[in-house]
Amino acid sequence: MIQRFLYLIGVCLIMSGCHTVISDNGDLDGLWQQTTIENLQTGVISDGRDVGSGVTWAFQGPLLSMRDGATEIIYRFQMGGDILKVYNPYFSGRFTDVADDIAIIDASQLNVFGVYQLEEYFKILQLDGSTMILESSHVRLSFRKY
Repeated sequence: MIQRFLYLIGVCLIMSGCHTVISDNGDLDGLWQQTTIENLQTGVISDGRDVGSGVTWAFQGPLLSMRDGATEIIYRFQMGGDILKVYNPYFSGRFTDVADDIAIIDASQLNVFGVYQLEEYFKILQLDGSTMILESSHVRLSFRKY
């Protein structure tokens, strides 16, 4: 009886030391590789994997990390229904000599990622465990989950 009690206390102590962060982002969470970028004005479709070393978007908690080689942009995002809003972009100082993140004030620096405004709204056309398709007023972006 005492052994069971001590075992139970030990398990409780171990479990209380764990801190689990649970996200309610569903299928959105994780690392996504941009596969195609379709310009809705011209109809031109580009291979997203050919841009630099390949564009990736990674969602975790309330943050979105967009990367293209050594360039990393950190966004805040909100998802409601079939709309994804990305806003408040910063250049990440994680891969540079600059210690601080730098606010982005020129949206043209975001175009390589398929973003054309500092606050952009995307309609979620498809989102499941392997494919994500987003559409803004400028582009349709297709992704595959890593």
